[in-house]
Amino acid sequence: MKKENPYLFLVPAAVLVLLAELIPVAYTTYLGFMKWDIITPPKWVGLSNYVRVFSTPELLNASKNTVIWVVGTMVFPVGFALLLANLINSVVKFRGVFKAIFFIPATLSPTVAGIFWRRVLASRHGALNAMLAACGSSPITLLTNPKLNTFVMLGVWTWQFLGLNLILFLVGLETIPKEPLEAARVDGANFWQVFWHVTLPLLRPMTLVVIANATINSVRMFDIPWVMIEGGPGRASETLAISLYKESFLLFRMGLGSAIAVVISLLTMLLAFRSLLAMRARRA
Repeated sequence: MKKENPYLFLVPAAVLVLLAELIPVAYTTYLGFMKWDIITPPKWVGLSNYVRVFSTPELLNASKNTVIWVVGTMVFPVGFALLLANLINSVVKFRGVFKAIFFIPATLSPTVAGIFWRRVLASRHGALNAMLAACGSSPITLLTNPKLNTFVMLGVWTWQFLGLNLILFLVGLETIPKEPLEAARVDGANFWQVFWHVTLPLLRPMTLVVIANATINSVRMFDIPWVMIEGGPGRASETLAISLYKESFLLFRMGLGSAIAVVISLLTMLLAFRSLLAMRARRA
């Protein structure tokens, strides 16, 4: 009997990857060098779209907001989760209750979370301002304030994904051997010294996983700022992902939108590659 070629079993998966990923990526990259409004034929403009990505005030602001989301994600959803996990891990009683309380928001989709907090924080008819009015206080504008709304939405992002990062860190803490921690305490190290010099280095593999996942998601941030205020007021709180959507499907600048998509993809690949290098260095 003739032996079957095992590589034939790879053909369906290879065709799927080719049709669903490689061809769309190649076509999007091609459109990044074109000017196309969907109606008229595409026109070659070279690097003009990429120059606009890094020179147009609205897109520069979107790039700045994306950087704020990346840095804010490291400080709040990741940083707070790391500290909170270390505190909860030292508590013997009610640990499961804390896990459940903080993890509940992670079960919601970002769209649902955005709608919920938009109803709470809306300048008009929002639950927060209704409570302030009932108490005789003046209403506050959080979502319509361009200097504050990105940070307010970062708070929503933290509220939703703090629990997920917390669970991952708690899993990592459970894998740490107890002997180094006990030895550090015997030597007179306090809680923070043990955390910084013993726990944090031993938790590095899980920390890299959490950071990689959080940064990649924050680079592609779309759901919460779009659902809560559609990147407004005006285009003040846009991220690159929202700019991609607006330029492509609302303003019909498909070439510019494709260039933004390529930039987001390159940033995501760079962050993912950097994380893989860090994990490999850890294993070496």
